[in-house]
Amino acid sequence: MAAEGGGKEMNEIKSQFSTREGAYKLLTHSEYSRPNRVPFNSQGSNPVRVSFVNVNDQSGNGERICFNVGRELYFYIYKSVRKVSALSACYSHRA
Repeated sequence: MAAEGGGKEMNEIKSQFSTREGAYKLLTHSEYSRPNRVPFNSQGSNPVRVSFVNVNDQSGNGERICFNVGRELYFYIYKSVRKVSALSACYSHRA
């Protein structure tokens, strides 16, 4: 893992790390979806930050979309839209 040092690859995705906000840990699906899971913060809604990341991946699926909700980090494989939408084709719904 890159956190262990010793000249490991810097672009490796870590399964756990610590920041000043707290500790992040990769959870398995069964661990995360427990029905008795206590919510982290029950006071209002947390801001959501979205990031698009490119990782050098051997399988060709190097694009990731990351959601940071409070202290939780979610990332998914993202296959970007290859076809550019026509932004000049604006539709007006006014009568």
